[in-house]
Amino acid sequence: MTAPADSRHGPTGARNASVAPSLTEAEIRTLGEAARLAPSIHNSQPWRLTRLADGIGVFEDLARSLPVIDPSGRDRLISCGAAVLNARVALRALGYTPEIALLPEPAEPSLIGTVRAVAERPASDDDDAMHRMIPERRTHRRVYRSHAVAEEDLLDLRQAVSAEGARLSVADSASRRSLADLLRRAVRNQAADPELRDEVERWVRRGGHGYVDGIPSSALGTSPFPVDSLVHGGHRGAPEAGAVEEELARSTVLIISTREDSRHDWVVAGMALERLLLTATVKGLVANFTNQALQDPTVRPELTETLGIWGEPQVLLRVGRPLVEAPASPRRPLDDLFEPGTI
Repeated sequence: MTAPADSRHGPTGARNASVAPSLTEAEIRTLGEAARLAPSIHNSQPWRLTRLADGIGVFEDLARSLPVIDPSGRDRLISCGAAVLNARVALRALGYTPEIALLPEPAEPSLIGTVRAVAERPASDDDDAMHRMIPERRTHRRVYRSHAVAEEDLLDLRQAVSAEGARLSVADSASRRSLADLLRRAVRNQAADPELRDEVERWVRRGGHGYVDGIPSSALGTSPFPVDSLVHGGHRGAPEAGAVEEELARSTVLIISTREDSRHDWVVAGMALERLLLTATVKGLVANFTNQALQDPTVRPELTETLGIWGEPQVLLRVGRPLVEAPASPRRPLDDLFEPGTI
């Protein structure tokens, strides 16, 4: 069972006419702590936070862009959407009714969303459970113990995504065979692009400690693509066709799509993604991303047609049950994320 969305996804969000609660500094930091633990492309954490009297604002941080692999900023906006969702989950757990405004200021396009308290309302058990899952969630780039996902779990994942205004599709066996070819082609293209490989490598943290962003080498695992879903290091050529097809054949492959392909849709996809991931974590499921086919502009249109999905595909991921635990990725200190002052 998934908790109610309690949000507005319009490009603007009219404020509640009643007097909004004022949050304490500790409560605002709780929202920020949840936001900073959101998943992001290569753990780039492309966001900044601003205190509001009744919540927080989430801004995209263009200085943390990946312009080669993500030239449009689609993955960056998906990442910021996940941060908005986490802040909303935290606000509900604190006992408030949240109101969300996405891209609320045309004159300030870097403001991705605001999360504000509009009334007090006791948190439910589901609200508390979702909040507890935020620090537990991991991107799992390792071998799964089981790829099977029960139908009732898939139903809850679908409901989690649809509650945010997106749609979840499950790839059937024929689609997974076709997807294997598209993924292999996209990975080959990425592996053959030295500029893209260099950009990815700049976000892989090999050895040492003290990093606050990027993907630690310990999180990469030892398996080739698509188990380890990142094209990095020694991945200089295309993965074996049979290996990709075999792995996807036994995988549960999910696709999150939105009606259109605007910045607003990308943020909605990020919120839907994180709600799916938190719901999956409650159920003991893990996920990793196989987004290369979406990052390649020559392959993405074919994926839509091949999978026969509704709308525009935004996220492609595999889910299952873990064989071993995955380590947590580093995060920037909370105080580094907050801009000074209040808006």
